[in-house]
Amino acid sequence: MGLPHFDPPDDDIAAPFWAGIEDERIVLPRCGDCGRWVWYPDDAGAGCHDAPLRWETVATTGTVHTATRVERAFLPGGQADVPYTVGFVELDGVEGVRLVANLTDNPPVAIGSRVQASFVPLGSRRHLVFVPSVSR
Repeated sequence: MGLPHFDPPDDDIAAPFWAGIEDERIVLPRCGDCGRWVWYPDDAGAGCHDAPLRWETVATTGTVHTATRVERAFLPGGQADVPYTVGFVELDGVEGVRLVANLTDNPPVAIGSRVQASFVPLGSRRHLVFVPSVSR
């Protein structure tokens, strides 16, 4: 399975998200006033000027909304990373958010598939990859 090698952005706003991935959790921001999910994170809540953001642990399961296979490297030095699959995942219980993430390509994940997060070691950090859910 190919994965794009990149370092998380040097951005204080998104730092809690990347720290959560390292802890094998998905954490997303929510407006401290109205409670709406905010993705991508910003300085304040989605519709509430100056509202603080609360970072909350969310489900690591969801449904694939769309996906594409990347055949061409977009990052410098990334030719060895391709091909890989990226898609939008609608996380359970997180209304209005479609998280951009890598999807496993072995086995492939189809649009509409139920998936669960996997936290794959990659270099000096973990990388979020969604894999098919195991029915229980």
